[in-house]
This record gives sequence, C-alpha cells and structure tokens, in this order.
Amino acid sequence: MTGISADSRALLGVFGGTFDPVHRGHVAVACALMRALPLSRIVFVPAARPPHRPAPFADARHRLAMLRLALAGDPRFDIDEIEYEREGPSYMVDTLAILRARHDRPLALILGADAFAGLPAWHRWRRVLGLAHVIIVSRPGFDDRLPEWVRPRLVRCAADLLDADHGRALRFTASARPESATALRQALADGIAPEAWLPPGVPAYIEAHGLYRRSSHHDEG
Repeated sequence: MTGISADSRALLGVFGGTFDPVHRGHVAVACALMRALPLSRIVFVPAARPPHRPAPFADARHRLAMLRLALAGDPRFDIDEIEYEREGPSYMVDTLAILRARHDRPLALILGADAFAGLPAWHRWRRVLGLAHVIIVSRPGFDDRLPEWVRPRLVRCAADLLDADHGRALRFTASARPESATALRQALADGIAPEAWLPPGVPAYIEAHGLYRRSSHHDEG
C-alpha cells in the first residue's frame, strides 16, 4: 500500500464494464491508476445487464469467472457482484448509490473517454456526478476531446479530488496498449487465441467453455 492509498481520505475506485472478456489492458490501467491516484483500492463491477450498449457476448457468470481469474491474488483489487444481485437494468447511478452506502469514503468512477462521451445518455446521469468523482481514461494518439460541460469540473492534479466529496473530473492518460475486447472476440471467433492479451487462466477458461467461437459470435457481419 502506498502512502497516498493509506490516507484515510483516499478514494474508492469503481471500475465498471462488461469485461467481455477482461484483458491485460484492463488490469494495466487499474495498476497505473493505483500508482498515480489517491485510491485506497479499486472495485471492479461487472455489468450484468448493461442498458446503454448491446448485450454482452459471454453470459454474466462467464464474465465474472474470467474477472476473478484475472484479479486473483492482488489485494489492491476487489470484485463487487452488486449488479448481479438486483433485477432490471444495471444502471450505474443505482450501483454508485449502494456503494456510497456500503463504504465510508468518496468514490471515483473510472471511465474510458469513449464511455464518458456517452455519459449524458445514461439514466439519471447528473446524479452520477452527485455520487462520485469521474476519472476519464484517455489513450495516447486518440483525439478524445472532452465536452464543454465537463470543463468547469476538471481538476489539474489527483490531489485536488480529495478536496471535494464528488462531482470533480480528472483526465488520466494511460500508456499505449494493444488490447481491445472487440479485436479479442474477433480473433477468438477466427480460431486464434491471442494469449498475450489475456490474463493468466483466462485463455484456458475460454477454451474450456467454448466462448466467443464463431457459432456463438452474434455480432459478426
């Protein structure tokens, strides 16, 4: 644990997503955020029924099992099955409200820049900013322009997040990584196993359960 993360004011990172499948890029971003930001730890929240995107390719139990394999043994990371435990769409605003009630510390929602761009289309999206700070993860080389509405909320450095309970935004540029869940699914559908992109244990799990094979690859076209 770093000096920053030991701070009683440290934030709880919330990393949501479908993780379909989880790949080394997800883990690398989480590790980089733990090193750079005042986070006590990061809770991964796999989406059970994401309402703002097409249905995942692997069902919820397989995505959860792969996430467990990817994060096994790392005390900096937890998995919360909160979105598996309730009925209906997996709205992030509901998830954050429950996490705030469970944990006695401010939250930092981790979003890729592309997901952040779609935030105004989310259910009760303004309330999301009333429950958590937002960490916007950009990729080098991509033109991830931020919308004007977020600029008053942007802070210059991570420590500035500690001066408020919620509602601030920090841009974080991740190291260049090759992994992509879309490319991974396509490669697996083509019979290629890009093991270098997958955390230990995940390739064997995918093979054992026949995930992402062409017969089940329902987005090809």
